[in-house]
Amino acid sequence: MKKWTTGLLSVILAFGLAACSSDNEAEEAGTATPPANTEQPAENGETVTEPAEAPAEEMTETPTVDELIQKSAEAGENLKSFSMTSDIEQNISLGEEQQNVSIQMMVDTTMDPMQMYQEMTMDMGEQGSQELKQYILEDSVYSGVEGEWYKMPDAEAKQIIDSMAMTSQSPEQQLEQFKTIAEDTEVSEDGDHYVLTADVSGDSLKELAQTYMNQTGGNDAQTQAMLEQMDIKSMKIVYGIHKETYLPMESTVDMVMEMAEGDQKITLEMKMTSDYSKHNEIEKIEVPQEVLDSAKTMDNAA
Repeated sequence: MKKWTTGLLSVILAFGLAACSSDNEAEEAGTATPPANTEQPAENGETVTEPAEAPAEEMTETPTVDELIQKSAEAGENLKSFSMTSDIEQNISLGEEQQNVSIQMMVDTTMDPMQMYQEMTMDMGEQGSQELKQYILEDSVYSGVEGEWYKMPDAEAKQIIDSMAMTSQSPEQQLEQFKTIAEDTEVSEDGDHYVLTADVSGDSLKELAQTYMNQTGGNDAQTQAMLEQMDIKSMKIVYGIHKETYLPMESTVDMVMEMAEGDQKITLEMKMTSDYSKHNEIEKIEVPQEVLDSAKTMDNAA
């Protein structure tokens, strides 16, 4: 069961992180600052201040799916950084055996340069829990496990860095991705939020699943083989987008899938909820000096 828990977790995180990344970059981007008031010389030589132009195409009615996706994607060009907290609850059943896993994540991300700091706690019930802290920079990765810090070998660090970069798409790529499920998506309003809700199934679900896996670097042979065996029963995705800024406020991914191992069937139920904050507030990710001083190289960690 532990082997399948680990394997399925990699798939779940691929789905979840890609969803969060798309949500963040497409929607947070709406933090574009309106142009400031401009000064123009009057005919008598005095300076007068003209009000800035109002944002173009301000929406007074509920936008269509395509309009909201387009607005969010355009706004995403101004995204510099964000913070995300996520709770993941999953139940894995293999025959009569069950495994409940609870994961809490906090991720700070800067876009240029692409850097990340994350904390993750995974509780596997009777099998115990594990905490992980990680700094992912442009050329190095530092991981903290059980109070010990390690510098990842260059080859492994590169894989992590490349995988992180793949979750961060351009607005154009995001727009194309969401268009694949536009038929299954609806827009509603909830206070100061627009809410995108997608109930995805059938061929579009398989296409979306493959897209997510490719984005997050989950295209190794083992993960691909696992994805091929999966029968994804349902996936519901909900994004809350601020009406004025087009920044993401929260998201939920609900998924049920099955797969076979020999004569047994594995069933996974997963729900991931995320909240977004600190839009463009994080200037850079820095590794504390104490981590740099104490970190062991993993080759020599033993």
